[in-house]
Amino acid sequence: MKKIRKSLLICVAFMSMLVLCSCNPQLTLNPKYAYSSFELNLGEEISTNIGDYVNFDELTEEEADFVRDNTEILYDGEEMAGESFAETGDHTLTINYCGHKYRDYKIKITDNEPPTFLKCKDVYSFVGLDLDSTAVDMMFDARDNSGKCKLKIRKKDVNTDKEGEYTVKAVATDPSGNKAEAEAKIVIQKPRYGAPGTYVFVDVAKQTLTYFVDGKVKLETPVVTGNAYGHGTPKGTYRLNNKTRNQKLVGREDNGDEYESFVYYWMAFIGNSYGLHDATWRATFGGNIYQGNGSHGCVNMPIAKAGELYEMIEIGTPVIIY
Repeated sequence: MKKIRKSLLICVAFMSMLVLCSCNPQLTLNPKYAYSSFELNLGEEISTNIGDYVNFDELTEEEADFVRDNTEILYDGEEMAGESFAETGDHTLTINYCGHKYRDYKIKITDNEPPTFLKCKDVYSFVGLDLDSTAVDMMFDARDNSGKCKLKIRKKDVNTDKEGEYTVKAVATDPSGNKAEAEAKIVIQKPRYGAPGTYVFVDVAKQTLTYFVDGKVKLETPVVTGNAYGHGTPKGTYRLNNKTRNQKLVGREDNGDEYESFVYYWMAFIGNSYGLHDATWRATFGGNIYQGNGSHGCVNMPIAKAGELYEMIEIGTPVIIY
């Protein structure tokens, strides 16, 4: 008789475990998740906490712990690592309980939010100077909640030989086809000291070099330009085309002798023949030095100032010799 009772108790316990693990605890869904499909905007969050889906008020504490320990939430068949959906389209969210499917939700992710422009920067250039394509490409910057954004810049023909303002339009498009538009301008101006924009201005008469950033003086220093009698620095508007460290400059004196000068900072603006560079062989700069003891055409700078400019200036920056 005792053996029969013991067998019955074991059987009852086994049946209880079967019922508990059969994924049929008669759970009640919270009203918010009673539907089988959802439409969400890209970036909108959805909970990965089973307690948000199931009404735990009807469960004991022990049953609630059991539900949490035996539940997994899958997104398109993979366990969800976070709460934000990263891609638009149709997706499936599945709740498994005790190794069996408990609930499927069809989720449609849409993106109705257009990109946002973070930068719309005007570009200033000078008459007679070709436009820097890199500077034009960097006039605009846009971001989108999808993480992907195509940027197309539309500009009218710009006459670089004449002063004027030209409107540049940009269109940013995300993968869902949402678009945003922005405008900036390209300004072609005469070369002058203090003009808007970023450039180097060398005043031969005053023997000074000034580096402007967005129209404000960033660096100023006395210099020595080309010898006024035979090796003058070519006046005009150029672009910095190269910069390098530890360069040997080789040339010929008027008498035909070769010379070689080592410079720590080389910033070329006409080919690789004319540039801005340090001149450690000089003790002083500025004044009338260039009239009798000038360079062979380059712009000599104190080494500290040449180093400062080298670190700041970018390839393509206008260099005005006036």
